[in-house]
Amino acid sequence: MYERLTKSRRNKSAVVIENVLKSIEVLKKHGTKPAFNSILAHLSSRRILSNHRSLRAYLDIMVKSSLLSLRKETIKQPNVPPRQIYSITSKGPLIEVGDRAMLFHGLNWTIPSRSSIQVKTDIEGLARGQIVRTTVYGSLEDTIGETLSRNKNTERLHRTLTFCAAMLATKKFDQSYLIQRAKQRHVEDLVEGLLEEIDYLLNSSRPEVDDIRTLYAIRKRLVNFPRTSFRLKSRPYPLSLDETIDIIGKQVGVK
Repeated sequence: MYERLTKSRRNKSAVVIENVLKSIEVLKKHGTKPAFNSILAHLSSRRILSNHRSLRAYLDIMVKSSLLSLRKETIKQPNVPPRQIYSITSKGPLIEVGDRAMLFHGLNWTIPSRSSIQVKTDIEGLARGQIVRTTVYGSLEDTIGETLSRNKNTERLHRTLTFCAAMLATKKFDQSYLIQRAKQRHVEDLVEGLLEEIDYLLNSSRPEVDDIRTLYAIRKRLVNFPRTSFRLKSRPYPLSLDETIDIIGKQVGVK
């Protein structure tokens, strides 16, 4: 089993997010408005977080995911910016998955209609998310698990598996987290079957496929693709091996 980690970007800490929530609750319980500086002081006193820029990044993703709400309170003193007061909501955290998230993660595909799917996630899902403007995109692992679980009919499932094959063959990801999310969404067989096909195509010494020329061109592009513990099983799968070759070939630009 291998760990393919998401680029060089560090995920936020789920523990810090949980402690930000606890800080807001504690401050309110003691009659203190949970303003930015109050939250920072509370976290710093417990040696959890002391950098104001780091706290700002955490609060931003928590607000944009609707886990927190923000209101500004005017200060009567001149030339003093409004105080930012945070409250916990019951809406979030929400992340963007589906076609838009696939494109964000690097899907090299032309999609006429880019579906927007927002789903409620847990603290770990939020910690692995990324902000672009006002949107919190779910991690590639969450995007794959959530999107597959929402495509019940054959046509939509085939389309989603196409995108997943393109991404899992060419992008970095955390395999243990991917399988964990797939289990939670009851799509483990689909994800593991896809990983088996990709591993077979990119690592087998004698792959039984028709389009061997495209496969070897793909292998040159993905020369550092790691070996996994998956082995191709003799079971039917929605995508054939040659279909998967075609998909990966389009993603890396050799088709």
